[in-house]
Amino acid sequence: MKAFLAVLLLSASIFQTSATTTSASSSPNSKVTPGAINPAVTQKNIHKTICVVGYTATIRPSSSYTTALKIQQLHHGYAVGGDMKTSDYEEDHLISLELGGAPSDPKNLWPEYYNSSLGARVKDKIENALHRLVCSGIIPLKTAQHWIAKDWKGAYAKFLGALPKFSLFKKSSSGSSSGSGSGSGSNSGKADPRFATCRAANSAGYGPYFKTQDIEYGWYRDANSDGKVC
Repeated sequence: MKAFLAVLLLSASIFQTSATTTSASSSPNSKVTPGAINPAVTQKNIHKTICVVGYTATIRPSSSYTTALKIQQLHHGYAVGGDMKTSDYEEDHLISLELGGAPSDPKNLWPEYYNSSLGARVKDKIENALHRLVCSGIIPLKTAQHWIAKDWKGAYAKFLGALPKFSLFKKSSSGSSSGSGSGSGSNSGKADPRFATCRAANSAGYGPYFKTQDIEYGWYRDANSDGKVC
């Protein structure tokens, strides 16, 4: 409990100089959220850490911690247009856990808006792609960390192609919001096409999907039981 409070106090001191956000941004305030790496993950041990199925689930911070931090951050500069609804944001790691990002450091976490053409769902895609490249030995870990922290949009364009021009955030027919990892950009609430494997879905530009948000989640195996597939 003391450690939890200490981190929140640290984040509060960081946010004292932040300005109110009025529009959705694809990247966090670099002065407040510059990113932070996990010292336990190195290039030498990636096949014992981030490249091991299920590893990120063992270090992911609790939802109670990230929700409390999200609320605090929304009150100190990260609310888009005054939107304080926590479900409209993903408390995202700037340097993702699968790329060796620090799990609980407030400097590596920020409320990323869903309902934006370059929102949380889009960044998830390049995180997954960079993870595959690191674990296959195509690019070094440090390079991937630099890409995701400094220019994830440039990395997306380089490795995945053109950035989407529409939101990947679906709205249900009732008007309530539901985050989606769909690559179709549909706001109709319709499910994405179903594929035989996550690899096939990703290749076609779909995913990721989340347990509490996407019907497509149930179609694929959650190998590391972290509530996220594809």
